[in-house]
Amino acid sequence: MKRVIAALLCVVLIGAAHPKTKPRPPGHKVLPIAIVLNGTKLDVNPPPVFYKYHLLVPVRPILTALGLSFEKEGRAVRTYAGAKTITLTIGSTAAEVDAQPVQLDAAPVEIKNTLFAPLRFFTEALGAQAAFNRQTNSVDIVSTLLGRTGNGVAMVDGGVQLMGTITAVDLDSDPPTMTLTYGPSVRTLSIDPSVTVSVQDVNAGTYNRGDLSDLHAGDYAQVNLTKGGAVKRVVDAYGSRTGQVAAVAPGQIVLGDGHVIAPARETTITLNGEAATLDRIQIGDDVMVRYNIDSSEPRQIIATRKSQGTPAPAGPVSISAVDLEPSRPLREGEKLYVTVHGTPGGLAAFDVGPYVTNQTLSETSPGVYTGMYAVPRGVNFANAPVFAHLSAGGTDAPVTESRGTVTVATDAPSVVDFAPDNGASVNNARPSIYATFRSGTAPVNTSTERIEVNGHDVTSSATRTARFIHYTPGIDYPDGAMRVRVSVSDEAGNWASKSWTFYVRSK
Repeated sequence: MKRVIAALLCVVLIGAAHPKTKPRPPGHKVLPIAIVLNGTKLDVNPPPVFYKYHLLVPVRPILTALGLSFEKEGRAVRTYAGAKTITLTIGSTAAEVDAQPVQLDAAPVEIKNTLFAPLRFFTEALGAQAAFNRQTNSVDIVSTLLGRTGNGVAMVDGGVQLMGTITAVDLDSDPPTMTLTYGPSVRTLSIDPSVTVSVQDVNAGTYNRGDLSDLHAGDYAQVNLTKGGAVKRVVDAYGSRTGQVAAVAPGQIVLGDGHVIAPARETTITLNGEAATLDRIQIGDDVMVRYNIDSSEPRQIIATRKSQGTPAPAGPVSISAVDLEPSRPLREGEKLYVTVHGTPGGLAAFDVGPYVTNQTLSETSPGVYTGMYAVPRGVNFANAPVFAHLSAGGTDAPVTESRGTVTVATDAPSVVDFAPDNGASVNNARPSIYATFRSGTAPVNTSTERIEVNGHDVTSSATRTARFIHYTPGIDYPDGAMRVRVSVSDEAGNWASKSWTFYVRSK
C-alpha cells in the first residue's frame, strides 16, 4: 500500500505540472484543445498539442489576435509589444525581452510549418495570464495587449474600446468621472450611474457586477463606448496575491512562495488598517497585494499582524472588540455577521480586506454595532481580515482588526483527474481506482470525500487526503462494467462529483 500511495503522489504532482495524455479506447473521439483569449474562443487550426510531455500552443494565431507582429528570420521570431522587442528562437529554451533572457520550460518547435511554444512564453515574455483548463479542455489567456494602438484604443465588435490605468475617480461630480491613462494619453470620461460596471480579479478568476464605487485607482480598465462616444461598459481588472512575509529588504518584501513585492511611489500601504510605510512590515505579517495587470506594479499592500492580546487603549472613542460569525468559510448566499463593541452613539462600518468596503453597521444597543455581508456569486478570497471603523462626536476611533479572518468560496472544488479512464479496459480483477481534487479558496473537506463502486459505498476502505482519494479492492471483481462515482466538498460546503465507467477484462 505504501508503494501504491507513493506512486499516486508522484502521479498527482507530475500531473499538476504537466497535464498528461492517456490512451483512448478505439472509437473514442478526442476533442481538440481550444484557445480562449480574454473570454473569446479563437478559431485556431492547428490547435494546441502535447509534445514531449509539454503543452505547446501555436504562436502566430495568438500574436495576430493580440494585434502583434510576427517576423521570422531563420530560426528567430520577433514581435513587438509597445516599446519591447521580444525574440523567440526555435529549438532554444531561452527567449529574450529587450535582450534580457527569459527561460522557457520547453523549446519552441515547428510542426508542419506551424511554430509552437510553451505557455510560459506568453506569461513571462508577453506578461499575459495563461493556463490550461482541464475541465473545459482549453487554454485560457488573459492579456491586456489585445488590439492596442499607441493610444490605448481598439476596435472591438464594431465599436471602440479604450484601455489604460484608472488614475482618478470622482464620484462627487455630476455626472461622475473617471480618468484613464495610457502612456502619454490621458482621458477623463463621464460615467453615467446606469453604466454597466464589472470587476475582475484575473488571479482568483472572479468576475462580478459592481457599481461606480468599485472602480479603483491603479487598476487596469477597458471602457466600451457607443457610436456616439458615450460610455456603456467599464471592466475594472486587477491582479491579487496573498501570502506571508518570509523576508524583508530595503524597498521590497519577499513572500513565502518566493514572489518579490517592490512597491512603487503610487503604492498605498496599510498595516492593521492604518497607513504605513514598507519598513514597518515584518517577517510573519500576512499581506494581500493588489497590482495593475498591465504594468505588474503593486498598487495596494494590505498587511496584517496578529494581535498580541493587548486591549484597546482607553480614550474618548475606541473599539474594544470585533466579532465574526460564523468562523468557517462561506459559500454563495451565506451571510457574514459582524459585531463591533465600542463607544456608544457613533457611526460604524467595516471592511473585509480590499474586497468589501464601507459596509454599514447599526447600533442595536448602546455601544454594540451589528451588520452583515451577504456573499454574492463569483466572489472568492481567503483569510481576509475585517477592519472596523467607528466615529463619534467628530472623533475617529483607531481602526481595529478582527481576531479571525474571512474566507469566501463560491466556486466548487473539482475532480481534475481519475483512473482508470472512462471507457477503458483493464486486465486486473482488483483495479486501482483513484481521483484527484482541486479546491479554490476553501480547502477540501476530507471527511466529505466519498467513493462508490457499482453502487456500493467503499469509502471506509479508501485512502483519503486533501489531494486525492484512492481505493484498491480487497476482492476480485468479475469481468464487466465498473461504475464509479466520487464526490467531495470544500469547507464552505460546495459540492462536486464525478461519475465514470470502465471495464474489467481479466480473462
